[in-house]
Amino acid sequence: IAFRPNRHHPELPPRLKHYNRLIARRRAQVETTFATLKRRMRLTCIRYVGLMKASGQVLLASIAFNMRRWATIAA
Repeated sequence: IAFRPNRHHPELPPRLKHYNRLIARRRAQVETTFATLKRRMRLTCIRYVGLMKASGQVLLASIAFNMRRWATIAA
């Protein structure tokens, strides 16, 4: 989780600024993936009851996401 300044400490120390920069790279990759799944694949809620069916829905959405990425990269 990124650190943020607050009312009592309006400026972050350099150590925390450096930490935020380091985690921002990884977080951007992960957040972009989840945002794409939610926006393009409309995976905002699970439609099925049961762990097997729900994990199947997420798996199919992930396969579609990867196929879409592959088509973009290969073209």
